[in-house]
Amino acid sequence: VIALAALARAQDISLAKRQYDMNGLIFRVLEPIRSRYTDIKGFSESFDPLADLSIYKDEGKVTKNLMDDIKDGRILKQKTWFSLFNPRHREEAIMLFEILMNTKSWTDFTKNAAYFRTKLNEGVYLYAMYAAVTHSDLANGLVLPPLYEVTPHMFTNSESIHEAYTAKMEGVNSKFRLKYTASEKNKETRVAYFGEDIGFNIHHVTWHLDHPFWWKESYGKKFDRKGELFFWVHHQMTVRFDAERLSNNLAEVDELYWDRPIKEGFAPHTQYKYGGEFPSRPDNIKFSDVEGVAKIRDMLVIESRIRDAIDHGYVIGHDGEIIDIMNDRGIDILGDVIESSTYSPNAEYYGALHNLAHMMLGRQGDPKGKFKMPPGVMEHFETATRDPSFFRLHKYMDNIFKLHKNRLPVYTEKDLDFEGVHLNHFSVNGKLETYFEDFEFDLHGAVDDTE
Repeated sequence: VIALAALARAQDISLAKRQYDMNGLIFRVLEPIRSRYTDIKGFSESFDPLADLSIYKDEGKVTKNLMDDIKDGRILKQKTWFSLFNPRHREEAIMLFEILMNTKSWTDFTKNAAYFRTKLNEGVYLYAMYAAVTHSDLANGLVLPPLYEVTPHMFTNSESIHEAYTAKMEGVNSKFRLKYTASEKNKETRVAYFGEDIGFNIHHVTWHLDHPFWWKESYGKKFDRKGELFFWVHHQMTVRFDAERLSNNLAEVDELYWDRPIKEGFAPHTQYKYGGEFPSRPDNIKFSDVEGVAKIRDMLVIESRIRDAIDHGYVIGHDGEIIDIMNDRGIDILGDVIESSTYSPNAEYYGALHNLAHMMLGRQGDPKGKFKMPPGVMEHFETATRDPSFFRLHKYMDNIFKLHKNRLPVYTEKDLDFEGVHLNHFSVNGKLETYFEDFEFDLHGAVDDTE
């Protein structure tokens, strides 16, 4: 009933008007709101989120918390990097997401979004907006602009950004062919086209927007088999990468080992809009403990607990409950544990293998924080697949999932039989072709501009 009411309120305002509002809220998010978006700019200057708490389904509880943080200066500054894997950054983004999800009308959604755009870090704001528009009934039917045009720094290399600035300064319209991170001395560059493919990057970040690891059922929806989907989508990405490697005379990717060097180094040749360049990593670097994240010992303990659960055929819940995983739901539970999402039955015990591993890999260039380097590409879903270690990590987790699958009982004829249905013939007509093709995208968002 609540969802239908929200949908009805959204439909009171035309789709075209809502789309226009959303475009204005996101347009050149790293710069001031354009004056042509009269309503948006006006809301950003005059709206008071605390003036009428009846506009929120939670009576403004989250709004009060975020406003207190803003008043006390506890928020991430603007014009600095944001990472969803950073707990405090994520907390701020989730607060704004919850405020937008709790608004009762599109007008109030727009007012809050306009106000907080001028107060919060641009990355915090943008992530919360994309998540809210993806999941709010008020935003039903809206089409989000592609992230590679909103934050092109996260999808293109520094050379292309510099070329865009040169074209802007010279006042000419130009087209640039994106160059992949390549070196004749590095055989991994044979498959750089795959990990750095913008469509592939967008697929990855969009899946994680559709299925956030921080999602709570109190937001009004429960994801069915979210953990299994986590396994399946990353398995598909990994085996496709292996296929690309084989077609380029490279061996299948090996898994990651916490007690062995990271064989492949990586130099992203990419930079943040604010915050410097993405860190590089040399070949054959040994894993170091990462200050404020985890120790290598912690990662090995987490892995051993998950392996023990697989060997025993059950996981232990928060309250000591024995949860059977030797069934068709086991892979789903295990996926929640490994990611780890808020659906994990016992994150305190089983940890967050996937999320911590991303941070561990992203910080190996400056594990002690001595040089105040920004996060590596592994600490952003937009950029993670650029690093060959992404596929080593997911091959490692894929092999853990396989341990579980190999312990499951074999399918019986009854499991596979569909009574009354008989398959007599199967054929494929024509030829299946897979290929990459060029496409153009707009780089205007990469360069600063005026009204």
